[in-house]
Amino acid sequence: MIKFFRKIRQNLLSEGKTGKYIKYAIGEILLVVIGILIALSINNWNEERKNRLKEAVYLEGIKTDLTNDIRYIDFLIPFNNRRLKKYARLDSLVLLKSDKIFEIEFSEIFKLSEQTGTFYPRSGAYSSLISENSAGLIQNKELLSNIKNVYDIQYVRASLLGQELDDISTKIKWERRLDFRQKLEGYNLEDYDALFADLGEMDRNINKFTNRMNGLKKRINECIENIDIELDKK
Repeated sequence: MIKFFRKIRQNLLSEGKTGKYIKYAIGEILLVVIGILIALSINNWNEERKNRLKEAVYLEGIKTDLTNDIRYIDFLIPFNNRRLKKYARLDSLVLLKSDKIFEIEFSEIFKLSEQTGTFYPRSGAYSSLISENSAGLIQNKELLSNIKNVYDIQYVRASLLGQELDDISTKIKWERRLDFRQKLEGYNLEDYDALFADLGEMDRNINKFTNRMNGLKKRINECIENIDIELDKK
C-alpha cells in the first residue's frame, strides 16, 4: 500500500502536476490522521469496556460481601435480644433484692459474659478496590460515597462498640474472678455490687450495639439496592 501511494506521488511529480501533488499529499496526511484517530478511538473504547467490566466485578464483590454481612446481622440481632431478656430478668431480681438471686449459678452469668455477638464484617472486595487504587472506576460517585460511608464510618463505629463489649466481658471473667461452679450465695459480697454494675454496663452496651446493628442493616440494604441499580445499567 505504501509503495502504491509512493508511486502515485512520483508520477505526479514527473508529470509536473505540482498542484495535484500538493492536494494529494494533503489528502494522504488527512487519511493518516483519520486512521490514527480511529485507532485511538478503538483503543479508548477497549479501555473503557475493560474498565466497565472491572467496575462490575468490584460492585458484584462488594454486593456479595454486604449480603453476607446482612445474614450475619440477622443472626446477631436476635442473639443479642435473647441476652438482653436474660439481663432484664437478672436485673429485676437484683432491684427487687429477691432471694431467688442466690439460686442463680455463676454458669448463667458466664453465659452472659462469654460470646458477646460482636460484628466482624467482610471487606475483601472493598479493600481490594481501595488498595488497588481502583475507586475511580466507580462511575456513580454518590454510590461510591455511600459504599465508603458504610465501610469507613459505619463499620468502624460498629467494630468499636463490639470491642467495648469484648473488654467488659473480659473484665467480668477475670477481674471479678468468677468461678462457674459457685453460686451467688458463695460469692464475695464485697464484689457483689461491682459484679452487677459491670453486668449492667454490658447490658447497656449490648442494647446500644443492637440498635447500631438495626441502623446498619438499613444502610447496607440501601447500598445493595443502589449497587443493583448501577449493575442493571451495565
